[in-house]
Amino acid sequence: MELGVTVAYARNRFKGEPSLDDYAKFTDWVASAGFKGFELAAFSREHFYSEFCDERTVESLKDHYSSLQIVCDAFEAGFLRYMIVDPSKGNRERALRDMKKVVDVAPQLETDLIYAHSAPHPSWKIEWKKLYDEYSPPLKVHIPKDFSWKKSWTIYVETIRRLTALAEKAGLKFALEIRPFEIINNSDCMMRLIEAIGSKSFGVIFDTGHLFVQKEMLPVAAEKLGEHIFLVHLADNDGVTDNHWTPGKGSVEWESVLQALKKINYAGYLNVDVAGQYEDISQEILAGKKYIENIFANLHLARHR
Repeated sequence: MELGVTVAYARNRFKGEPSLDDYAKFTDWVASAGFKGFELAAFSREHFYSEFCDERTVESLKDHYSSLQIVCDAFEAGFLRYMIVDPSKGNRERALRDMKKVVDVAPQLETDLIYAHSAPHPSWKIEWKKLYDEYSPPLKVHIPKDFSWKKSWTIYVETIRRLTALAEKAGLKFALEIRPFEIINNSDCMMRLIEAIGSKSFGVIFDTGHLFVQKEMLPVAAEKLGEHIFLVHLADNDGVTDNHWTPGKGSVEWESVLQALKKINYAGYLNVDVAGQYEDISQEILAGKKYIENIFANLHLARHR
């Protein structure tokens, strides 16, 4: 397992939808901070097409971070999430068309992992308490009487299956980051989806912060999901509000989480996922990095006594 970092630093230091020039500066910081991996992301459809669809600029960015001897461990196609869950045929077909472009971009970034997020069903009327994103414990929830879980599930599974097939055909992997209060929000529901898709190319982004708010026992969730965990996000909180604090600042019991990941032979990246507004987000991220490194060192010593 190697330590990496999510794009939250870039969004905090530059802007909500970083340019490729911003991302180049981000990778400079990643390398200087001693991380081995990082994520890149397209947060809207416009962001994707304006920044990631010029092969020359993408190649230039890739050459830049390759020279720093760090790797892009995932590409977050964040803009797909609402199209994927939308039951209307037009939006789902648009998601598939866009995925074909994403599948072309990921190898240019030299990553084999594409991921999107779960999302609330568009028919659900939810009033959110604003956090660092639109999700947090909802203040009000209204599920319309004509909502059908069975119908929505069938459509969702078929859409995910088709997206996965596109990634698989290109020799890539596709994953979902599951979050509270959304259509896929816990490890059991995710396992049901994985079984329905039936592809080794489909898996999960194991985000400790999201799962902890869902009252998951994180080591057990890791065992359930096992080989289907394609990437781990390290985020801490109080188990109530879906904050993404740096590891060690909340109530997650990190030693048991890391032991569980070792037990299932997880060998991928652990990306520190600090999000929100901070006076100096770099210091928050680096504190979490040091905290996790200390636990690794202690586990190593314990194993060899």
